[in-house]
Amino acid sequence: MKKIASLLLLGLLAVLLGGSVGAVAAGFLHFIEWAQHLLWEVISVNLPWQALFVCTLGGLLVGLCQRFLGDHPKGIQEAVVEIRQTGRLDYVHLPQGMTTASVSLIFGASLGPESAIMDLLGGLSTWVGDVLRSIRENLNQAQVSESGSRLVRLTNAWPNGLAFLVGALAFGRSLNGLYSGGLLHFTYVFQWMDLLWSIPLGLLGAGAGLLYTFLQKQTERWVEPLKDHPIRRSLLGGFVLGLAALFLPQVLFSGQHALQPAYDQALQLGFWNLLFIGLARLLLTALLLSTGWKGGQFLPIMFAAATLGLAMSVPFPAVPAPVAVLAAMAALIAVVLPKPLIALVLMGLLFPLNTLGISLVGVGVVVFGKRLWLRTVQPAQQSRPASAASD
Repeated sequence: MKKIASLLLLGLLAVLLGGSVGAVAAGFLHFIEWAQHLLWEVISVNLPWQALFVCTLGGLLVGLCQRFLGDHPKGIQEAVVEIRQTGRLDYVHLPQGMTTASVSLIFGASLGPESAIMDLLGGLSTWVGDVLRSIRENLNQAQVSESGSRLVRLTNAWPNGLAFLVGALAFGRSLNGLYSGGLLHFTYVFQWMDLLWSIPLGLLGAGAGLLYTFLQKQTERWVEPLKDHPIRRSLLGGFVLGLAALFLPQVLFSGQHALQPAYDQALQLGFWNLLFIGLARLLLTALLLSTGWKGGQFLPIMFAAATLGLAMSVPFPAVPAPVAVLAAMAALIAVVLPKPLIALVLMGLLFPLNTLGISLVGVGVVVFGKRLWLRTVQPAQQSRPASAASD
């Protein structure tokens, strides 16, 4: 009887802790949306040169966070690597990381919240696992064994699994329609001709992805002299962001809420505006990350790919706008992500399944291009030193 009571208590605590983690993560997103509205649409709405002033001030605050709170949180790639290697994500610096990420996102960073949410959920989940492990010791319950079969370990870890499940449900319910609009809505009937249009648009997206990876390296070199001066470094990023936003306000924030208006108003915006918005997004996302601003890169570069695709559909009306957006977006993500298949899965989750063929072609362009590069260009480069030595 005592053992059953202990199991019930452990399950109840797992439910409470998991639900709390989901609610806290969703609450963070609600807070960011509320604070952005308060700062940009209430407090500073009548401020001359609003974007330049607010973003520069944000750069100062981000720099102060970097100076006194440390370089937190981790990026998505770093967090994934840590989870794979250790099975956990350190939560010691979680408050400092969420503070810096909040300042970055509230003050208009051309970055998304996905990196902060990854760190928040990963850190809190690790903390929940530690708490449940301590509770099991106090209740004299069997601990999760590191030895034995995988099935045995999974069975023993049922409190963690229960907490994770409840946390995911609580996170989804607590969002309360915050992102119910999704990234993009369009009414379009797929046609087989779309697959042909997807090839050049996929090439465009792949080129944008290569440009973004180049800009990542270049911006890191540009700010290298300011490596030991976090306040000046972040101020530079904020000033450049604010200056760009004076002319192209679409470069502010993650781009998620701006994607539908850009899609609906593509003809009014025109080729050059869409082109500059997309290129500016790629540059600013890379620059802000290099200057210490915190946030995710995927939402803004997806927006950049969409605007570049839409730019191509303006002078070429025969190219359907949905095809231009999806093919370019899928190819760009496939270049940036380590495994192109992940890009295809992501596109399948975000957009209607009847458009998956467009994304498949976009990703296929990247896969074919990589294989062609490996078979032709790299062997030629490797043979040059040997031939030079023989001469």
